Amino acid sequence: MTDGPPLTTPFRKDGALGSVIIPVARRLARHYFRVRVFGADRIPADRPVIYVAKHPQSFLYLETVILGLVAFWDDDKPAIRVLEKTNTSIHRTPLLGWYRRQVNALPAGEEYALDALTHGESLLIYPGGSRELYGPQDELRWQGRTGFARLAIRTGVAVLPFAIVGADQQHLRRASVFGAGVWLPPFPLPAPLDYRFGAPIAPPPPGSDPAELALLAESAVRELLRAGRAARRRIPWARGDAALPEPDAG
Repeated sequence: MTDGPPLTTPFRKDGALGSVIIPVARRLARHYFRVRVFGADRIPADRPVIYVAKHPQSFLYLETVILGLVAFWDDDKPAIRVLEKTNTSIHRTPLLGWYRRQVNALPAGEEYALDALTHGESLLIYPGGSRELYGPQDELRWQGRTGFARLAIRTGVAVLPFAIVGADQQHLRRASVFGAGVWLPPFPLPAPLDYRFGAPIAPPPPGSDPAELALLAESAVRELLRAGRAARRRIPWARGDAALPEPDAG
């Protein structure tokens, strides 16, 4: 990777994100979603990674904001930049659009992804994208989605698989209202969220087949989901192995 002027503004913790959204997310994480964190020690502190997971069946982005809270917000680990489509109907919606515009997301595009990694920021990519909004809960649909693996091989940045167990249980169903998809209930249910991080996967040398790396990451995410669901059924009261920040911290 090479240095150069940043394509976009570096991740910022100030503004509405730091003064409003994160404090609210902190309280929701502790008291509403009862967040537990497993494997946080696997997140590198000194280099960026490409986080990959199943796309949550939700639209409020709360579980993604909480990911930032548990993965980097209160320490010196690289910030996570989300790649997403911009100027969508959600971004133009009152209040919700304002909220989505405050989270330092980057436009979906290789040039923005490379720029973030070059300047030491991590990426969050949901390879299944919108196709994972539908269908059975906790089911990955990554077939043919290898863009994150190509980025990893090109930049030499490791892929970090993770799972948010419970993310697909935040709503009862998705319905069509006047031709638009709507989650019901519109505000997430208090489904407990377990964040489980896998071991970083070092990319193969340049020129390697990205499909092989993509399959490794997909298998790791699937296993994290399976193990997380099984552990929740077996020992539902178990504590995580990383402390969740106190509501008045930060």
